[in-house]
Amino acid sequence: MTAAIATSDPRATAAGAELLAAGANAVDAAVAAALVLYVVEPQQCGLGGDAFLIHVPPGQPPVGLDGSGAVPLGLDDAALAAAGLDTVPARGAGTATVPGAYRLLEDAAARFGTRSMAQLAAHAIALADDGFAVRPTLAIAAERAAAEIVDDPVLGPLYVPGGRPVAEGDVVRNPVVAGCLAALCEHGSGLLYGGELGRAVVESMRAAGGYLSEDDLARHVTLPAELISTEFRGSTIWELPPPTQGIAVLHALDSITADTDRVESADDWARVIEHMRAAMAAAGFDLAQIGARPAPPSQGDTTYIATVDREGGAASLITSLFGDFGSHFGVPALGGAIGNRATMLRALRRPMTPGAKPPHTTIPAAVTRDGALQYVLGVAGGFMQPQAQVQVLVHLLERGLAPQDAIDEPRFRIGFGGTLSLESGHPLCDRMPDAAARPPGPEGFGAAQVVAGPLAAGGVAAGADHRRGGVARVVS
Repeated sequence: MTAAIATSDPRATAAGAELLAAGANAVDAAVAAALVLYVVEPQQCGLGGDAFLIHVPPGQPPVGLDGSGAVPLGLDDAALAAAGLDTVPARGAGTATVPGAYRLLEDAAARFGTRSMAQLAAHAIALADDGFAVRPTLAIAAERAAAEIVDDPVLGPLYVPGGRPVAEGDVVRNPVVAGCLAALCEHGSGLLYGGELGRAVVESMRAAGGYLSEDDLARHVTLPAELISTEFRGSTIWELPPPTQGIAVLHALDSITADTDRVESADDWARVIEHMRAAMAAAGFDLAQIGARPAPPSQGDTTYIATVDREGGAASLITSLFGDFGSHFGVPALGGAIGNRATMLRALRRPMTPGAKPPHTTIPAAVTRDGALQYVLGVAGGFMQPQAQVQVLVHLLERGLAPQDAIDEPRFRIGFGGTLSLESGHPLCDRMPDAAARPPGPEGFGAAQVVAGPLAAGGVAAGADHRRGGVARVVS
């Protein structure tokens, strides 16, 4: 049997493919790819972020892991008022929640994988030590964030050296990340969650007005997540429960199923858009209302990895800093940004509850049919994630398109304030010229990855999104 992997960066894809070729499993490949992305896509993910996983063991039902962190115990309305604030700001050390990403990767590897963390981190450590070439996504993000991160003592020298944002082809070295990963591999995640590394993280964040404490880090654990699902066109769609927006995908698919047997015409797509609006609102992510409030940073950044191994197991892994370069605060001990997930509470007007998990836009997915794996898929792009997932699923499960073809199909996007944008070639472009001409915003139309399992039409196959330079590979 063949294996496959799809990521947003060729170096991450190569790292995972090498492991798959050597007999490692899907979780091994996904973890290794994620660690590479922590180095080469620092605007999107890193040790300061969160992660979620759906793993499909060979011949078994999918299982989920929640690696998101909680609101710091010291971050509440009284703490904000003491700082002269009435809500969480968009950026800064005070927007950080507990970063759970690395502990999830370690736990996933220990529970489901076959390789040590040192083996899985080897490519990432080498890239950080030796240097890596900047790709367009990082160059664009660095230019966009330059004015805000140029003076940060960690992020500025790395990504805006000498006051100039890094450009495509520039080489970046990050020995701090290399050393941090090596130390975590040697000593375990306890070094960050309750140990010396965690103390260093907390000291720098407290000095910058952050609320994270050593107790917050020590309390953090990866949680099992009871997956939620629905039936769509004969297949079972599996999503993570809240705090993710996975339920919005299921609401939308249920509405489409009740409305029509097949999405074909422009009229059908117009109704899909309305179903998507209603599903997002029902899930607590009403985009029309978000447009009337202080919105979260529009340049949301996340990265997604899909893998299938030769035994028929799969991993659907997503990891994020939330905004591009997260909080725009670089943590010296981590060599990168910490996320700004608490900003979501401001955008959605949710209560500031210390110790509770804020809402997440990040949603990996899996698809089975009669209990057997069909697809793993996911999308980067903030509130575009459930929207693009629904559209890709329609193309896969109704039209029988191959993963790459389903990804390449034109998309719609519902933005903040409920505004609609259409990608060139969408069936509604002629009917809605204003939407066809409206730019989708910095998050674009999302960046999807899909890997098909052996049950899918055509067998194992993979697709990656050209919208963010993704690369897929099938391993014989």
